[in-house]
Amino acid sequence: MNSSIIGKYFFKELLLATLGITFVLTCILLYGNLQKHGDLLIQSFTFSPTSFLELTGYLIPYSLSMGLPFGFALAILFSLGRMASQGEILALSSHGVGLLQWAFPVFFLALCLSIISTIAQVDWGPKNRTLFDARQKEIVWSNLNLLLLQKGQVEFEVSSKGTNQGLEGIGELADEEISKISISVGNIQNDVWKNVRIVMKQDDGSISSVLHAGTATTARSDDKRNLILNLTDVDVEPGFNEKRSSNNRSSFFVSFRKWKYPIVVNLFQSNQNLKNTWKRMGLLELISVLGETKDTATKKEVKAIISKSFALGLSPFCLCFFLLPIASQKGRGETMVNMTWGILVCLGYFGLGQLSFNLLSNLSFAYFGWWVPNLVCLVLGFILMRRLLKLNG
Repeated sequence: MNSSIIGKYFFKELLLATLGITFVLTCILLYGNLQKHGDLLIQSFTFSPTSFLELTGYLIPYSLSMGLPFGFALAILFSLGRMASQGEILALSSHGVGLLQWAFPVFFLALCLSIISTIAQVDWGPKNRTLFDARQKEIVWSNLNLLLLQKGQVEFEVSSKGTNQGLEGIGELADEEISKISISVGNIQNDVWKNVRIVMKQDDGSISSVLHAGTATTARSDDKRNLILNLTDVDVEPGFNEKRSSNNRSSFFVSFRKWKYPIVVNLFQSNQNLKNTWKRMGLLELISVLGETKDTATKKEVKAIISKSFALGLSPFCLCFFLLPIASQKGRGETMVNMTWGILVCLGYFGLGQLSFNLLSNLSFAYFGWWVPNLVCLVLGFILMRRLLKLNG
């Protein structure tokens, strides 16, 4: 029997299944990533379809880096499981075609996909996430005026640890901590807003105070994350607050010709910490950070990110060792059964990696935790492959 024809058949079947399943998983992950950026970003997409497609394109490599390894794992159980249930693998064995002959194209495909997945994990995905963040800031800024005109007002989170200059004075007047602000504008003329109303809110949603400004000159920070407002003709009045009323606190009403400090508002609902910044760096940049920093905690975090990226990137090849003998021996004809087993294996793989990393988190080699699932798959796969080879003589 021509082994090259058999090899091409296995390669083609597995490749088509991988492409189909990976496409579905990548779309699901892509949708989840888009949903993370909140109503403000979703609203801005509607104003520019081209920008929406551009942003989506930046998130595809990041979603693909997770969808490809697990898509391949599901494809193995789906394709080889179907072949085993239909007796194709048994027929090959009876005609003298051994496991290593028909499995070679499977391992070759696994190796190729591991290379692509690793590149997406360590370089392609993070760099495109950086481009996504930069473009996101541009879109939010360019559409801010349009958002105000269409929605009437825009609400922002206020971080107690962030750079929300200009709001501290209002909080001190009300003797309360501000957690959210909403901005509405009566008239917009490019970078000049007129009849501006800024409502300060607490965690429970109650209004702490309200600021009215005749004019606000707008600008943006160098990193394009922050909106800077210079206010003139300012009136500040208290909002309705049951706690303040019950404590018989005196209300305040003050006016200013010009607000002393510019009000700086973060345009994004979540502040990006150092760890998230490292996750958006390519491999060479992370290696540069390791060489430059002397901080032990920083080195530990960066090593963990690099290790996790390589471990997940090489997971298709490691999972192949484990899943191939299982699928070829115990495959089922029912598609949903094979897919269910594949999903459980993927969840178990990721869960074991996270658990191992957490258990080793206090140790200097905590970054090794994400390699535990790969080692488990290789060891168990080697044992199962040996048994399968013995059974096939």
